Amino acid sequence: MRNLLSLSDLRTQFSTGRGRVKAVDGLDLTVGEGETVGLVGESGSGKSVTALSAMGLVDDPGEIVSGSVELESARLADEFRAEYNNPAFVDGDVVNLVDAPEEALRAVRGRELGMIFQDPMTSLNPSLTVGEQVAESLRLHQYGGRRKDSWFNAVRELLPRISRDIDDEIVERTIEVLESVGIPEPGARVDEFPHEFSGGMRQRVLIAIALACQPRVLVADEPTTALDVTIQAQILDLIDDLQEDLGMSVLMITHDLGVVAETCDRVAVMYAGEIVEEGPVEEIFHNPSHPYTYTLLESLPSEEKERLTPIEGNVPDLIDMPEGCHFAPRCPWAKPECTSGEIPYKQHGGDEVDHRSKCVLDDFDTSEYGGDAIESSTGTEPTDRPLLEVDGMQKYYEQADGILDRFLGADDRSVKAVDGIDFTVYEGETLGLVGESGCGKSTAGRSLLHLTPPTGGRVVFSGTDLSGLDSDELRAMRRDMQMIFQDPMSSLDPRMTVGQTIREPLDVHDLPVSDPDVRGEVDVTVTGIDAGRVSVTASDEIDAIVGSSNGVATATVTVTVADGEVDVAVEERLRAEVEVEREGDVVSGVTVRVTPGDSTSERRRRRVHQLLDAVGLEVGQYDRYPHELSGGQRQRVGIARALAVDPDFIVADEPVSALDVSVQAQILNLLEDLQERFGLTYLFIAHDLSVVRHISDRVAVMYLGEIVEVAATDELFDDPRHPYTQALLSAIPEPDPAAETGDRIILEGDVPSPINPPSGCHFRTRCPQVIPPADLDIEQAAYREVMDLRQRVEREALDVESARDAALDAGDPSAEATVSADGGTADAGAVVDELRESHLSHSLSPELRGVVDRALERVVADDWDEAAEILRERFESVCERDAPALGEQTHPAACHLIDE
Repeated sequence: MRNLLSLSDLRTQFSTGRGRVKAVDGLDLTVGEGETVGLVGESGSGKSVTALSAMGLVDDPGEIVSGSVELESARLADEFRAEYNNPAFVDGDVVNLVDAPEEALRAVRGRELGMIFQDPMTSLNPSLTVGEQVAESLRLHQYGGRRKDSWFNAVRELLPRISRDIDDEIVERTIEVLESVGIPEPGARVDEFPHEFSGGMRQRVLIAIALACQPRVLVADEPTTALDVTIQAQILDLIDDLQEDLGMSVLMITHDLGVVAETCDRVAVMYAGEIVEEGPVEEIFHNPSHPYTYTLLESLPSEEKERLTPIEGNVPDLIDMPEGCHFAPRCPWAKPECTSGEIPYKQHGGDEVDHRSKCVLDDFDTSEYGGDAIESSTGTEPTDRPLLEVDGMQKYYEQADGILDRFLGADDRSVKAVDGIDFTVYEGETLGLVGESGCGKSTAGRSLLHLTPPTGGRVVFSGTDLSGLDSDELRAMRRDMQMIFQDPMSSLDPRMTVGQTIREPLDVHDLPVSDPDVRGEVDVTVTGIDAGRVSVTASDEIDAIVGSSNGVATATVTVTVADGEVDVAVEERLRAEVEVEREGDVVSGVTVRVTPGDSTSERRRRRVHQLLDAVGLEVGQYDRYPHELSGGQRQRVGIARALAVDPDFIVADEPVSALDVSVQAQILNLLEDLQERFGLTYLFIAHDLSVVRHISDRVAVMYLGEIVEVAATDELFDDPRHPYTQALLSAIPEPDPAAETGDRIILEGDVPSPINPPSGCHFRTRCPQVIPPADLDIEQAAYREVMDLRQRVEREALDVESARDAALDAGDPSAEATVSADGGTADAGAVVDELRESHLSHSLSPELRGVVDRALERVVADDWDEAAEILRERFESVCERDAPALGEQTHPAACHLIDE
């Protein structure tokens, strides 16, 4: 296999006030012809900088200080030799991109190397149409539009888009590219702007831009990180199909090991700027040879694991990295020889397997890894006592905000974010709430806490209807109801220290306070003196700091006497008042009184210290600001803040979605430990179903503002009843290359608008099992296509002009004709045929085909309402006439298939 892209001893560094950040430190990596190579590792390991280095897109203060990025391309090599008079950066058919000038790199990007960036909303220009942004690449590389970099030419790049239409040939090619990536009706949507597209469609546009000129190598930087599993499955399926059709190579950069297992041929594992292991995907997942790879895989939640095993510690500072193996400070099997000198690569596997690992160990004993973590979890059992009851809760948002909006004719329809949901959360349980983005999960969480008051329905917490409370009563109630927000960076005040952030709820609610019915006790350990000479008591008010269980607050005290000195340690950060009796130089007695402190300020400070301990943070981080913490540490601060007021119920809104798998494992373990320690009840909102399966006792599935299925976790995953749940579960990437994914359900399209949700079952517009009328003899796949066609007719979203042009190209001059957009004529029947064949691939009976053709004839005649009515009369389903009810069984599902 030829190597199309080769990175050799690549070193990319960034100059900072603290020193040089070695983001990529001597990396070797190749991508072969037609091969998909995965690059994985934690955040901060250098994956994205590697991609930018390969593309020549590293900005100041960064630079490639040494190494090479070589692209094999005979065509480019010949062009550069002619243009630059035998340049030094060309050797035979190989172009060294590190040494190439910027003008040459512009010829490479998009044409030979394409890149999909991580965030589609920030990567697309909001002021340019989608078509313009795809066409830009075509102009530059296929239609002679490449100019030198200058301010003048930058302005010229924009002016043609304002002053005149794009060349017809470029328009046609742009529409073809958008169609190839699955954009529906590309001819009609080519002039729309990014904000008019859903997240999945925007990601498809980025792919279209990257593939417009059919590059030989595609660099995909976290192409599905921000997407739901259903949309992710669509995008991965699309990339796979396009790779097969175009024969291109792919460098897939991601932290999702399930994506890597399903899509990649070879995997490179990156840590602290280096490749620490590389090999075939089956070898890496089934026979990991580097401790980092093994511990990374062990961090993943799975059905078999009662408790996760996170990697201790963090990725090292890339300015001052440890000597020898960079992973040694976190490695459970580290040896003295790991911490000095250059670590060599060792080959693993058979002679025919190219599997290398940068580790001094030939193997390591995995039998004891994670044993302590597993034993430390005893688990908790939920009760049958309802803590939270939600009955018909709605949350609508008005689009017309005021009189002026209504006067100007603003859309007065409501956004039905939450549209009448019912569920119960029992004491001590974790209820998972899952669904795609836009289904209303986060809005439901905020609404039931009345952070945004519900529009309708009831929320009853611990027997109290929250809708009847005033603002002061609600504020008092929120001592028992707290929320962990999704993005810790945006939910923490950057001007407040960690200590101030956690302490703020204590100041607001005038806490901590002691329960007069709670008794203080001590658990004492004594060494160095007879225990009978030690007296330790606790104030009954220590529950203000440590909480209580069954009417008792316990302080853990250790008294140590050595060399005439007395050391008293209180695990819970309480104050210890110590009196020592001596006989000469010998300690003869010790009296200890444990208290929460005298002043309110001292009690709050000690409470914050205790919370820092509880969530695994150092007390020394009390005075740090959010930007000085890692993502996992910031999330721990958010959790500590939620715990500060000693709540009974916590809404956790995507608390691990932005975290690496190792940090994710730490946070999930922490949430389980805190639940057991403080008797917490959770509503856990997430779109990562493997995480939900691990932590939840029951799961509620939400779609477009409604709950469509509820069941115990194991039962839901073993026997999903609603077609939407089945599609969600089938789309979960399996972190096993040998896993069978042939039965995966790929949902077409996106979640409909909550402004005008579909009638009947909201899922019917995407459902692969939508029920045909009883008198209709039609295959399910064919009926799904007809329903999709109906929806496009109802939205007037068929591209009739493109169908006319296609019919005109193959038209029969003797046939009855319609006028095309440019004044030519096209056979009306041919236009109907073009529309039908472009949207229906399955055969229909003559009767049903006749109905479709009559409707399409009305479309061609611009009578969309009549066309929609023709299709509705013959193809209307029970799924659109009647809304299915959720029911009250132990495993209800709102689906007419279940009703039958």
